[in-house]
Amino acid sequence: MKRTLKFWNDNTRLIIGWLVAIGLLAWLLVHHLGSLVGGMSGSEIAAVTTPVGLHGIWAQPLYLPLEAVRSVVFFAFQDHGQLLSRLPNALFGALTIISFGWLILLWHNRRTAILTTALFATSAWTLHISRLASFDVLYLWAVTTLLLIQALLHKKAKKPFVWYGSLLTWGLLIYIPGMIWLVLAQIFLQRKYIYQNWKHFSKWWQRLASLLAATIWLPLLVIGLTRVGNLRLWLGLPAQFPGLTTLAKQFVAVPVHLFIRGPQYPELWLGRAPVLDVFTLVACLVGIYFYATKWKSMRSRSLGVMFAISLILVGLGGAVGLSIVVPLLYVGVATGIAYLLHDWLKVFPNNPLARGLGIAIIAVAVSLSCVYNLRAYFIAWPHNSITKATFRYHR
Repeated sequence: MKRTLKFWNDNTRLIIGWLVAIGLLAWLLVHHLGSLVGGMSGSEIAAVTTPVGLHGIWAQPLYLPLEAVRSVVFFAFQDHGQLLSRLPNALFGALTIISFGWLILLWHNRRTAILTTALFATSAWTLHISRLASFDVLYLWAVTTLLLIQALLHKKAKKPFVWYGSLLTWGLLIYIPGMIWLVLAQIFLQRKYIYQNWKHFSKWWQRLASLLAATIWLPLLVIGLTRVGNLRLWLGLPAQFPGLTTLAKQFVAVPVHLFIRGPQYPELWLGRAPVLDVFTLVACLVGIYFYATKWKSMRSRSLGVMFAISLILVGLGGAVGLSIVVPLLYVGVATGIAYLLHDWLKVFPNNPLARGLGIAIIAVAVSLSCVYNLRAYFIAWPHNSITKATFRYHR
C-alpha cells in the first residue's frame, strides 16, 4: 500500500494526464459509433458479412489482423448491430493513434508528440477510417506500426521485445494486401540493425525463436495465396490493369486528392474538402522540405521510399487506398511543427515571453485545426444529404 501511495504521489500529474487522454480517445472513437449516420453503407455490409472465425480465416486469410478481432467480437456478441460491427475498426484506430504518439515521442519530443497526436487523432480522415467497418483502417495501423518498429530498432536496439516483436509484426503485416512491398523495403533499409540483432541474439534457442517468429505466419498465407485471385490482391495490384491514359489520371489524382481536394467518396469523406486543412498542409510541406534537405539521413530515405511505394500502390487502383499515405503525411506535419518551433526558440533562446508566444501560436493553430476537423466529421458529414443516402442499410 505504501509503495502504491508513493507511486501515486510521485506520478499524480502523469497518471491523470494518461487517464484524461484515454478517456478522450475512447470518446472520439466510440461516441455515436453505431448511430452517427443512422445506417451502414453497402461496402460496410459486404465487409462485416464475410465469414469470420476459424473457417472464415482459413477460407480467406488476407486482412488477418482485423478478421481475427472481428471473429472474437462477433463470437462474444452473436447478435451484433452497427456498433459492434464497427467496434473492431475503432480498436485498430486506437492502436494507430497510440502508436503514432509513441513514434513522434521517439523521434521528436513530448510537446511535439502531444500537439501532433491531437491533430492526427482528430483529423477527419482518421475518424472516418477508424469508425467505418471497412479494411482501410488496417493501412493506417500498418504504416504507423512499421514506422514505430523502425524507431524502436534505432532507439532500443538489442532489446528482446523489440527484436522478436518486430519479426512477429512484419509477418502479420504482410497479410494486408500491398503491405509486402513496404515491409520488404523497411527490412532492406534496416538491414544493418537486423544483422546487429541477429548477431546479438546468438544462442541456439534465441536463433530458433527468431526463425520461428519470422516464419510462424507464413503457412496460412501461402495456402491463401494458392486460391484464385488472391495473389494479385495480396500484391496490391488491380484485377485488370487499365489503359495508360486511365493509369496516368489515377497517378495524377493521388497528390491532387492529398494536397488540393479530397476524393469524392461520400462513404468516407465530405464533398471535395481537402484531406489536410490549411495549417496541417503548411506544416506538412515544411516537414517535407526538411526531409528533402536531409535526404542522406536514414529516416528521410526510409520515409521517401515508403511514400513513393505507397503512391504507386494507390495510383494502380487496386485494393490499396489513400489511408496508406495519410500517416506519412502526419509524420511530415510533426516534423514541420518541430522545425518551426525549433527555429523560433533558437531566435529567442532566453526570452520567456517570446518563447511562450511562439508555442502559444502553434498550440492555438493546432486547436483550431482540431475543432475544424471534429465539426467536419461529427456535424457536417452526417447531415449531408449524399451521406444519408449512402448509409441506408441496417443490421
